[in-house]
Amino acid sequence: MIVLIGLFLCLSLAACTTERKVYVSQPIPANLLSDCLPKLPPEKMTFGDSVKYNEHLLNVIERCNQDKSSIRLINK
Repeated sequence: MIVLIGLFLCLSLAACTTERKVYVSQPIPANLLSDCLPKLPPEKMTFGDSVKYNEHLLNVIERCNQDKSSIRLINK
């Protein structure tokens, strides 16, 4: 009997809420949609370092631009 009363009280407390959630869609700021531009490499660099730096830089730019294009598609 006590369990039923406790269950009834819990249900009545949960049902008495008047809070409503409203979700508002906001546009994504334009600065987040701009493409990533490559930075200049350091002045002193060996050929091997240059190859590694270029590969890393291109991968970073490619990932960044993929994220930006996904955001553009979501924004439409």
